[in-house]
Amino acid sequence: MKVVDMKNDLSDMLEGLAEDKNILANLDTVCASKKKTHETNKQIFADELTALADTIKMLNDDDALELFKKTLPSSGASLLQLKVNAAMMRERAFAVIRE
Repeated sequence: MKVVDMKNDLSDMLEGLAEDKNILANLDTVCASKKKTHETNKQIFADELTALADTIKMLNDDDALELFKKTLPSSGASLLQLKVNAAMMRERAFAVIRE
């Protein structure tokens, strides 16, 4: 009886081993694909870092500083924020409709 039980256990184990080999083969394929994707992502990240470093270098250049100084508003210019209430918005809307 023990021999029959052992033979059944052996056949179950062999079936499990075949399934495990299929899973392993599938995992090897998936892992290779993921590794390739990871390498691509690493290269893209490295390219982005290089581009950022080049941009920072360009922005810190003296020529860029002079250009930025020219585009800044003069000391007399300022920004003024106006408060707009609902009545003012309504008047503007009516004016647009009338036109």
